Amino acid sequence: MVNNNCSFGKVNRNMIENIAKEHKDFKAYIVAEFTELKTTNNTLYNHLSSRLPMWATILFTIMGSVLTGLIVMVVKV
Repeated sequence: MVNNNCSFGKVNRNMIENIAKEHKDFKAYIVAEFTELKTTNNTLYNHLSSRLPMWATILFTIMGSVLTGLIVMVVKV
């Protein structure tokens, strides 16, 4: 049992209470950070899911290349 009458016991108890409070505050901070991270990840995932599919991107690239080649052939002639 801790003797609360001595200075060492009071300082020790004060330090323990401060560490416990800091741990509780840090735990709340970590929970808030993970909540924010989860929200950010959901936003980024939703942004990526609204993109065109890969086959459509490749098709547009090929069509753009063919169109550019035809324009260059017409301009050169």
